[in-house]
Amino acid sequence: MQEYFIEVGTSNYKENLYRRLSDLRSVEGLPFELYELKNDSSYLVRCVYSTFKGPQKEDRLILRIYNYYFARALSEVIFQEWERFFIKKVLKKEYSFDFSEINKLIDKCWYAQDETKIPLSNLKKNILIKSILEFLDTHQRFNIEGFMNFRADHYKRELRKQIARAVNNYILDQEHQDFITVLKKFHAKQTTIFPTINLIIKHRGEIQFFDEQGRNISRECLEEYNRADIELYEDFLISIILKCAPQTLVVHKLTEKHAHTMQIIQEVFEGKVSICEGCYLCEQSH
Repeated sequence: MQEYFIEVGTSNYKENLYRRLSDLRSVEGLPFELYELKNDSSYLVRCVYSTFKGPQKEDRLILRIYNYYFARALSEVIFQEWERFFIKKVLKKEYSFDFSEINKLIDKCWYAQDETKIPLSNLKKNILIKSILEFLDTHQRFNIEGFMNFRADHYKRELRKQIARAVNNYILDQEHQDFITVLKKFHAKQTTIFPTINLIIKHRGEIQFFDEQGRNISRECLEEYNRADIELYEDFLISIILKCAPQTLVVHKLTEKHAHTMQIIQEVFEGKVSICEGCYLCEQSH
């Protein structure tokens, strides 16, 4: 019986490639034998089938199924190794990021983005699997680096979109951290006016302040505004709390509407903020 084979070559991903192809045989049960052909500059794995002659009419469906498993295995090697290399190259050449910035972006934004955008991630993976499968339908030799350099255009377009989103998230995160640093420095220079402040955010966004004895201190905190209830604006509220510089801040009946403001306050005050979910002051937030 004539042998049918698929050869997969690489220069950079030898160990991962062999491991994934071995799993195709030992874990997923594809009926082929593995033969390694390697030298100093390249690595080739030949996968020889013994159960059918190749793409004859009666074997086409079986071969298509086997090729799908191959395409999925090869895509995993690309996701785990080639993709990281490509991301670094794009960030360096097209965004002029240095080594430190590249690693920070990948650690902070890339994998977190991938986890929170599962539909986008699956779309990208499916595009690559489809592209590899179409190639294997007409070719018995597949080189990872060659394929990724000269083919897989649709996949690389989606990957570049994902890189652009990650860069945008990284820049926003850096701007946020710089903002928090400025607020912390300002806060460090302030003298505490009220050791404990209870903050009430009412349903329509008005704010009130109480001390640890439950005394309304809104006018003292907002003295230059000549009224006790002021509509909540993020920058305004943060500046008032920074001016008062409390050692403890208790926020009553926090809602999702004001979550971003509270995130900033918690980052600036670092452990001095707590959220109360039910007390007599909370009842005044209605």
